[in-house]
Amino acid sequence: MVLQECLRYYKSKFNILLTVVLLIIIGASYYATYLEKKEWVVVLQSGAEDVNVTKVSEIISGYTGSLYFESFLFSSDYNALAALILLIGFGISIGSTTFKSVQSNYGTMVMTRMSYKNYLKNVLIAQALYMATFVIGFFFIIFCLTVVFFPGGIQISSSSFVGDLPFFQYLALLATAIIHLSIYIIVIILITTVSPLFLKNKYVIQLFPFAIVMVTYFIANVLGNVNEDLAFLTSFIVLDNVLFNSIGLFNSSQSALMIILTSILFIMMSIIVFIYMFKANIKKFGQDYI
Repeated sequence: MVLQECLRYYKSKFNILLTVVLLIIIGASYYATYLEKKEWVVVLQSGAEDVNVTKVSEIISGYTGSLYFESFLFSSDYNALAALILLIGFGISIGSTTFKSVQSNYGTMVMTRMSYKNYLKNVLIAQALYMATFVIGFFFIIFCLTVVFFPGGIQISSSSFVGDLPFFQYLALLATAIIHLSIYIIVIILITTVSPLFLKNKYVIQLFPFAIVMVTYFIANVLGNVNEDLAFLTSFIVLDNVLFNSIGLFNSSQSALMIILTSILFIMMSIIVFIYMFKANIKKFGQDYI
């Protein structure tokens, strides 16, 4: 059932819309990076006496394919926007799966063949598999296309966000950031899937991932203005901060343990909430599903 459910998600035409929107966001990021390069070209061509021609030429040649991809992946604006689009997209397309099953005769049909616990497990595994392969596969393809078709290809730029890293560490950083993003999205969507425990409206459930992100921003803005300690703590639940912290594994003076904790604090809290809701969901609907 897991593979069948996963393939059913992939067959949805919603994937096309989601892919197009993501491409628009990445295109906007790449265009912004291109405009930055053009500004340096103008500086170089200005002929001003105070221009360090060698340095500016080095900066211009540093706009490689890998830098374009970095500029998107490590931009708190574009990356967070892409993550929000993924959350909204997955929330609309698969977030209300169990709600619709519970409310329909399909649920009764399934219950004649398996327990609700097994059904819910299969759905959650299928959703996690679908989202992981979609997110990781999408960004892997974008990265490959970028380094193939953009000047400089995979060459690590002198203007890289992560400094002068060995090649394989550089690739590991990119992979870590993408996997981190996928885990963040998966956990929130899985919470959405078991949210019929207390949410009884399909449209509210579909927008629940967006609501979670907005609530974290609200909490951070409110409590963050109380004192510095609360500002520090609440910063770890905000979308762009959570995603951007993973970059510190390779270029931060902080300890690796501190960086890992700040990167996964919100995710671990969400996992705990999910486990509780998963068990409560089984207890509730496992008894009165039919």
